[in-house]
Amino acid sequence: MINFRSKSVSACLCLRSWMMVLCCGCLSGIDGSTCVLAQEQQPAILFQDVTENSQLQFQHQSPTTTKRHLHLMMGSGVGWLDFDNDGFPDLYCGQGEEWRRAKKKKSDVSAVSLSNRLFRNQGKSSFQDVTALAGLISIGYSMGIAVGDYNHDGFEDLYVSQFGRNLLYCNNGDGTFSKTSQSAHVDDPGFGASCTWADLNGDGLLDLYVVNYLEIDREKYPLCSRKVDGSRVYFICHPRYVRGQYDVIYRNLGNGSFLNVSKKAGLHSESARQGLGVFTADFDRDGDMDVYIANDSVANQLWVNNGHGVFTDQALVAGVAFNRAGDREAGMGIAGADYNNDGKIDLFVTNYYGETNTLYRNEGALFFLDVTDETGLAMPSRMRLGFGASFLDMNNDGWEDLFVTNGHVHDRLAQLGRNEPYEQEPQVLLNQAGKWFRNVSQQAGPFFQKKQVGRGSAVADFNRDGLPDLAVSHLNGKLVLLENRSVTANQSIGLQLIGTASNRSANGAIIELTVASEKLTRYCQGSSSYLSADENWVLSGVGKSPGPVTAKVTWPLGKTEIWSGLQPGRRYTLIEGASDSQDLSQIQR
Repeated sequence: MINFRSKSVSACLCLRSWMMVLCCGCLSGIDGSTCVLAQEQQPAILFQDVTENSQLQFQHQSPTTTKRHLHLMMGSGVGWLDFDNDGFPDLYCGQGEEWRRAKKKKSDVSAVSLSNRLFRNQGKSSFQDVTALAGLISIGYSMGIAVGDYNHDGFEDLYVSQFGRNLLYCNNGDGTFSKTSQSAHVDDPGFGASCTWADLNGDGLLDLYVVNYLEIDREKYPLCSRKVDGSRVYFICHPRYVRGQYDVIYRNLGNGSFLNVSKKAGLHSESARQGLGVFTADFDRDGDMDVYIANDSVANQLWVNNGHGVFTDQALVAGVAFNRAGDREAGMGIAGADYNNDGKIDLFVTNYYGETNTLYRNEGALFFLDVTDETGLAMPSRMRLGFGASFLDMNNDGWEDLFVTNGHVHDRLAQLGRNEPYEQEPQVLLNQAGKWFRNVSQQAGPFFQKKQVGRGSAVADFNRDGLPDLAVSHLNGKLVLLENRSVTANQSIGLQLIGTASNRSANGAIIELTVASEKLTRYCQGSSSYLSADENWVLSGVGKSPGPVTAKVTWPLGKTEIWSGLQPGRRYTLIEGASDSQDLSQIQR
């Protein structure tokens, strides 16, 4: 029997799809999490917190102040990279800092606990802190992390945005990094948020896009307060009333240095906005990279590339500036994937408490439709404040699922008469064949019953078992490594793309997988989520099909190649220009 009285969007969707899937027992709660479909039993989704056993000991430090300085509530990201090319993804964690701190010498090993940290994946699900050995000790308030091989030497490099001057670390290839921010001219001094590598002008080199947040610094810092019961209570200022800061594009000159081309690229054609999230892709499929920005409490931006690295904002006409009601939202994190397997990349944006997270479905011809309600994503997110967001196929069934980490920015709302929790539970949303998402958080493991202040999230198959795992950062809390232990008979295929004419990281490549009679579209992308970067390998579920799999790769510079005979359950390295000569037995890892 269908519960017609339920206000749940998910319950409504059961009505919508009744003729197709015979929805039964829709006795859903407020988030529709108990709606049961009369179809084949789906594999159980389960994530296990293995942080301690993996020897990942990282504590984010961003202590609040009496005057509640805004940047201390924003948190820091995480990024996966294989810095030593041993085939296992390593983890880089951004660190915060106190508002006022005693100066420490950079050579002081005791400063490691106050620094960003690099943990080397040793295999067998264990990590080693190699921050000092790698020459990566730095103290400041780090925000976004971007991973990419900007100098085409075969080793992944790091860019870190900060509240203050940004950092570029060049991977030396011997286990160490050199800080080249100043010599490369990319040490932007603003309030950096998310950042990403992408070839924005089509010359085969990775450029940098840096999202800036607010026009504030330590000397000019806005403070907000209110008198409550005769006492003054400070709270963080609303970003809409703090001046935004222009984003920055650094063009890669190919000689180890970059040129700030932000004005020439068109970013100053409209007023600066309060940006937080960034996602790059060829949204209009015209052969160049476009940039989508999630802005905080003002209209989002979709910078469409004219083919030469000059951009115009077309978010309004594309339907991604506001939600379907025309409301501006407090965009934080962005994730992109083809969630409904129609061959077009869609966008998911996390927003503020009382709003909903927003799913924009790509209809083609550079037009998106807000389908948050229809897909069951409204009710689970309305009473959450979302930050990190990640698409990942948790059970390898070929449909991209969603992870969202939540947490408020205000910790004094009770004193201001508002009942909004500061610590909040993260969420797992299971993709139901591209029609809607089912909230399975309560069954996904103890981590999802714990309230916390989540910020960044990043995806990697860190233990190489064919299932995507998660690293999650928390404000003033511990990093958490979630191992995917979902029960499934489905398999995946892992692909590492190496560009030769295109950028070596292959950021922007499009992969079309043919599995039996089904087609899946996957993307090799730069940074995602909130302030974070996924592993560069593309891991795609392929269901129960025994194979073989055909991969059609459209490289960032337009060349198309096909690899046939790939086997599920295996991993392959595909090199641009070598599809005719590569022996599958040689590229399998």
